[in-house]
Amino acid sequence: MKTKMGFGQKFAYSFYDFAAYKEFVIQGLGKAIFYTFLVSLILSIITNIKTIDEFNSEISSVQATFIHSAPNFEFKDGILSVSSDEPIYYKHNDTMFIVDTSGKTTSSVLAPYSDGIYINSDTLTLRQNYNTVQTISLSEFNQFGDFVLTNKIVLDLFSVSKLIVPVLLLILNPIISFLVNLVSIFAILAPFSLSISSLMEVNLSYVKACTLSCYAITLPLLLEALLFVAGINIPEFYIIFYLIGVVYCGLAIKEIKKTDKSNLNYMN
Repeated sequence: MKTKMGFGQKFAYSFYDFAAYKEFVIQGLGKAIFYTFLVSLILSIITNIKTIDEFNSEISSVQATFIHSAPNFEFKDGILSVSSDEPIYYKHNDTMFIVDTSGKTTSSVLAPYSDGIYINSDTLTLRQNYNTVQTISLSEFNQFGDFVLTNKIVLDLFSVSKLIVPVLLLILNPIISFLVNLVSIFAILAPFSLSISSLMEVNLSYVKACTLSCYAITLPLLLEALLFVAGINIPEFYIIFYLIGVVYCGLAIKEIKKTDKSNLNYMN
């Protein structure tokens, strides 16, 4: 086997060629971490496509409902005014929303409902399990400066969110995924690999165990991404995830045991 392998070769060999893990160890931890970064980046892009599509679809649905159902309103100087017949009743799932800036009602209209939100011209009341849990003065929204909200501003916020959120996901998700994967490698798979190597009487160092784990985690990560894209939820999947990773580490160590250990510098 050639020592120089590109990302594509490493990705493919990590699934089935346990002899390649010997070369992975020789190349060192630095290249293994970079490999993990590339895998995390690619799989994050794949899962982000679905996440972004679902987010934009949900925002478009909310935006359409807002356009057709929301009355004209203005919130300025801590006071809400609505250009519509009031009170307005709107139920979403099990939560009742009541808006009345005319002064015809009070928060007591929430009494028949387990969960609800009541908004008048200057106060928001939150109710859960038939109990009022919080009352907020709308003027509090002005404590960091003049806060103005209208129908047009809300629609603009919907449009902006369709641009900003996808960009943030594309930037942050790969970084978060990479860091989480490193924790899985260094804190879980590597210690298990050391235990397996001890049982197999292979003098494997922690650094080498981490190196192996960077490649052994490839299949679990790919399965996780594919299940997410397919919308398949497997309860306690993390058990399967780490079990596959540990098995791959064990098979790699078994293959490495057949080689001349002195050439691999296990203790370094």
